[in-house]
Parts: sequence; structure tokens; C-alpha cells
Amino acid sequence: MEFGSSNDDIRIEVLSRVPVKSLLTSKCVSKRWQGIISETSFQRLHCQRTKPVISGFFFQDMFDEMQHVKYVSICNDQVTVQNTILNFIPHNFRLIASSNGLICCRNFGIGAQFVFICNPLKREFLQIKGPKGINGRRLRGLGFVFDPLCYSLDGTPSFKIVSVSKKKGFVFSFHIYSSKVREWRLSEEIYYDDCDLSLGGRGIFTGGVFYWLTGGNVVMAFDLEKGKSKCIDLPVPRIQRNEGLCEMCIGESEGCFYYILITDADLRVWALNSEHRWLLKHSISLTAIQEQHPNFLYKEGKIASGIVVGGLILPTWIEPIAFKDGNLLVKLRCRFNYERGGLEVCTKIYLYNLDAGTMKELCVLEELGLPVGYLRTIPYCMSFAPLLST
Repeated sequence: MEFGSSNDDIRIEVLSRVPVKSLLTSKCVSKRWQGIISETSFQRLHCQRTKPVISGFFFQDMFDEMQHVKYVSICNDQVTVQNTILNFIPHNFRLIASSNGLICCRNFGIGAQFVFICNPLKREFLQIKGPKGINGRRLRGLGFVFDPLCYSLDGTPSFKIVSVSKKKGFVFSFHIYSSKVREWRLSEEIYYDDCDLSLGGRGIFTGGVFYWLTGGNVVMAFDLEKGKSKCIDLPVPRIQRNEGLCEMCIGESEGCFYYILITDADLRVWALNSEHRWLLKHSISLTAIQEQHPNFLYKEGKIASGIVVGGLILPTWIEPIAFKDGNLLVKLRCRFNYERGGLEVCTKIYLYNLDAGTMKELCVLEELGLPVGYLRTIPYCMSFAPLLST
């Protein structure tokens, strides 16, 4: 098939603006449509013309990375779960980030580091060796961004990776990988902090800046274009675990960086403006959420959280685990029994749209084979973005 012939111009013009979900079914209309949609040049055009829309979430057990990564789709009224969506990557890996349809992972261990950039929809991946001299002991965090509007002349995608490593003492350094030159360079910027990165060192990119949550009361920020870092105070200080509930996550929506906090009192959501000032966007008590959404079993979970089991370490009973485009993912352990050596746990994942005020139960962790609940979770937007040039 000759892609871009005059007979196909109208089809291409229409199909290149159709959402990915609809395009998948459109491939079944005819062999001609399937041929057009399967062309790499069409897929690049489609990435440039359509806005990424969140389609689901990836889940990974933090302490059993040998297990398959789970993917839960939110596109349909009926939630679907896929257990082998990333099994084409021939290594054990940790989920790091997603950007415009591509996923960033890295291998785990203390030896040489490799980063994998993959497209789950097309089952393609690239393997990139980490910065020279940076092993698992020094690596603290990664950030990833893919620009779907820019492809090189040879058809390779345009993306960048930022590696955060710890030097001696409280000193952090940054390495930047560019797909255009296909090599790492060490930034001249140095960041100082007495706290390490939290959330597994997974960075959020928005507005030209990478953000990482630290174990202290600040967010580490790195401006990709300027190559400068900045320390941003949290909107409210953390409290110690023995002083009360204090669980947080970070995310992105409409080009802004967000900080989400759940305490004993309420759920609060802040956005960071262009002047690096926090704006409180939402504040609602957890009791009020249950009154509005009876399937949100907050009171039951709070009662179950008081059960103490000697020697058994469980994650916090309620916590925000991911945020993207106004959609907050909340994990809630609503039932917990431990009698005569038998363990009965029920941990629900809720999808809460803060702007619309809607909530639905997305899945039950135990049914996914993730009974403990220590999770790496990243949002995902389906995309035909090709990784391999043809």
C-alpha cells in the first residue's frame, strides 16, 4: 500500500483525529483502513493531532517485582484487567513514569542500570544503558518526558530522561539523556538536601519542569531547559506517623503540578502555579466523601485500621496513590481480619474525579493478586506512538 495516496487523503484526514480507543475498532472496518492505521507515518501523525486521554493505571507490587505488572483500564463501564501487557520486556523492571502513551521503566539491582522506554499498545521497547558510573546504590530517581509533536528525520521519537543520583553527603547530581543525540550528559547543576527522594524516586513532568517528592518537607524541582534545580516547600509540613495520618502523592493536571494529602481530618489538593506558589483546589472531609458516595467505605476502613497484628507490617490503610487530569486514585483497606493464623484482607481502589465529584470502585487488590498493598502506580494514556523507525 502506498501511504498518503490521493485516494487515502480523506480517510487519513478523518482517522488521524479519531481517539485511540475508537481507532482500535476502526481497524476492523476494512483491510484498507487496517493498512492505513498500521502505517508508522500515520501513527506519528495521529500522535500529533490527538490529545492524550487517560485510559487506565498500571500497578506493581513494590516488594515482589517478579510478578506481572497489572493494568486496569478505565475506558469502559466494565473495568478490565490485563496481567501480561508488559511481558514483552525481557527483564525484571520497576515502573517509573508515563508520558503521552509511552512508559519508562528501569531494571532493578545494585549493578549496571538500564532504562526501558516502551509502548504497551504496540508492544515495542527501547533499551538504554544508564549514565556511566551510576549504579543502583547511587541512583535515587528518574524522570521521563516524551514529545509526540517531534520526531527526528529517521523516525525515532523525541524524549528525554533525567537521572537523579546521590553523591557524598547531601549532594545530588543530574544526568540528562536526549533521544536526539542518544547519550547522557552530566548537568552542572548541584542540588543539596538532607532528605532522600520518596515514592520510589518517580518524577512528574509538567510545564517544562520535573518534580520529585522528598522524604522531608520539600519538593525537588529541575527545570529541563534551564538546567536549574529548586527546592519548593510543601504547602503544609508533614507530621510523623505516630502523630496521625499523613499520606501524600503527586501528579499532573492541565499542565500544573499537584500535591495531594490525606490526613485524619480531610483530603486536600493543591496546585503549583507558575510563580511556584501553592493554590488550594479542593478540601473535603473523608466522612463527607462517604456521605456523598456510600460505596466509599471510609468508616469501615478506619475501624479495621485499629487492628494490631504482631510482626505483620502493613501499609497505611488509606492513601492517595496516583493523580492525573483531575482523577485521583485512592487505596482503602476496608476489611482486615487475622484469626488463628488466617488472614482476610479487602483493599479497594477508588477512582475519584475531583472536578466532577464522581467516584467509582475500580478494583479490589486481592483479586489482582496484590494482597499486601505496597504499590507502584502510574497513570497511562493509550497511544500509537511508534518507537521503532521503519
